[in-house]
Amino acid sequence: MAIGFIIGFILLAALLGAGYGAFVFLSDHRNRKVGVGVLCTVVAVVSLIAFLVVAFSFHTIESGQVAVVKHLGKVDDTERTAGTHFDLWVTDTYVVYDATVQTADLVFSAYSADAQTMDVTMTLQYQIIADKASDIATQYGVLATLQNRITSIAIEKAKSELSTDKAMDIIANRAQMSPRVEEVIKNAIGESYHVNVIAVVLTDITF
Repeated sequence: MAIGFIIGFILLAALLGAGYGAFVFLSDHRNRKVGVGVLCTVVAVVSLIAFLVVAFSFHTIESGQVAVVKHLGKVDDTERTAGTHFDLWVTDTYVVYDATVQTADLVFSAYSADAQTMDVTMTLQYQIIADKASDIATQYGVLATLQNRITSIAIEKAKSELSTDKAMDIIANRAQMSPRVEEVIKNAIGESYHVNVIAVVLTDITF
């Protein structure tokens, strides 16, 4: 936004300078009152419009973010990555997503194969695929909706995988449970939900 104001002020100064030059020119000619009045009005209107258009049309995307452009409310199939971009604010709006690794701490209850109840604490780490941000905007809108869907699937698949083993086997093979759960969750989510699952860790299982 700052660069937009800077360029806008430069443009404004240039237009006002041109207007002043024309004012000096008209001052040496007849009917200068009419000419100067019209000139001042035109310069003022053009300067204001140019300033508003330019100053607010620069968009800065920070590192770790990706933005989707909406043109007149419709999602454009173009992602904006870190940097400064120019899109007319009158017609284009930005939807910004966090493209860094996200961590979700999940707590849920599950059953073993021998019907023993366990309380499970699981950490899920994932990251959206930046060049799929337009699909996320079209299908889910805000990132929170996609996050809710991903965590629901992760819990469902974790419960399913844990239910295949008896309680004593889960306790005895606790170290092997996380990789198994991670694999099934990665297969269930994957790129079909426009994210990469980074890691899944069962941090606690209590019977």
